[in-house]
Amino acid sequence: MDTEYDKIKRHLLDGRPFVVTDGARGLPMATWDCDFVKKEFPGSRIRQEGGQSEVNAVKMSSSWAEDSKPYPDSSKYPEGAPRMRPFYWDIAKAYQEERERKWGKNPQAVVKKIVSTTQVPYWLPQQGSVEMGHSSEMWFHPKGAGARAHMDPHCKTTVSFCFSGRRKWRMMVPPAQPHPDGYFDGEVYGVRNPSRKGEWQPIFELEAPNGSAVVVYPGMVHETVSTGDQCSSSVSQTFEVPTPAAYFRAFWPRFALIGEDVGHCSHVVEALATLNSKTKVQPAKEKSARKSAMAFAKRTDLDGDGVISEDELMSPGKDRRQHSLDELVAFHDVDRDGSVTVDELADSWVMVSTANFRAAQQMSGRGQDDL
Repeated sequence: MDTEYDKIKRHLLDGRPFVVTDGARGLPMATWDCDFVKKEFPGSRIRQEGGQSEVNAVKMSSSWAEDSKPYPDSSKYPEGAPRMRPFYWDIAKAYQEERERKWGKNPQAVVKKIVSTTQVPYWLPQQGSVEMGHSSEMWFHPKGAGARAHMDPHCKTTVSFCFSGRRKWRMMVPPAQPHPDGYFDGEVYGVRNPSRKGEWQPIFELEAPNGSAVVVYPGMVHETVSTGDQCSSSVSQTFEVPTPAAYFRAFWPRFALIGEDVGHCSHVVEALATLNSKTKVQPAKEKSARKSAMAFAKRTDLDGDGVISEDELMSPGKDRRQHSLDELVAFHDVDRDGSVTVDELADSWVMVSTANFRAAQQMSGRGQDDL
């Protein structure tokens, strides 16, 4: 049975993780299991995660699918975390800028094949498949292997298509005061830094069978582990439509503090806050932010009725690439009554302005007591 976009659109706007059990249905890449990629791209090279080098040292044509090696110190990982190291192949995304990593034979032809084979799944609105293709990261999990809990540096939502085997996904949003050391692979397990023990508290757990698709949002700490008996193959790709607008609205105050990852997505959040206009939201304390916010909101409310109509929402960015009306309403309509008020528009501005101020204070090493 088809998963209709209209039925999952709110989940995508809200940033709620979910699985589409037949999410890879009809995709040209759906047959790309571990055996397929070994035969189709024998001259390529991949790398095993958890090592000391970014170089792709493993020949695609080798017997890597049977090569299970544990992560160092994996015996100290929390219950449920992956113990074995997966294999990773990001040639479509990284080849041009990271040629020193040794990609194997004919890397340009391989990238062309990956990009040309990428297709938008039936349950998402139509959008650029080429951009999706160039964001591809393929993951290969031998039995028991998986990616340690980490955060991706993406501003777009990610979809992971499972082409063989099955996986368990666990996810959480970072706390309101994110850890200053960030969310690199496995840091939340507290092995390297014992003070972080207990930090990994996943609130979502999803099972992804062969042929499924899992949705992961920017800033979400996530972990995977292969739970089947066969090598599990997948591709993770980012997509642009829709933007998880309500999710960014809810969590930007904490995301802004994570500079090396989702914190660099302020351009997305500011575009939503200012209705796609060229208006700049300056980092500021509450009082100053509120003054600027009300000025912007009142300018936008052309008829002065206290409600920002659909035309008024879309007018400021009419000459630029626009976030959709659905995305703008999802970002600003905090009480979810279906309309955006002047006060809600102003509150969004204040949220972005003060969050960016806190982030700037943190980067400069100053405290936040005077916010």
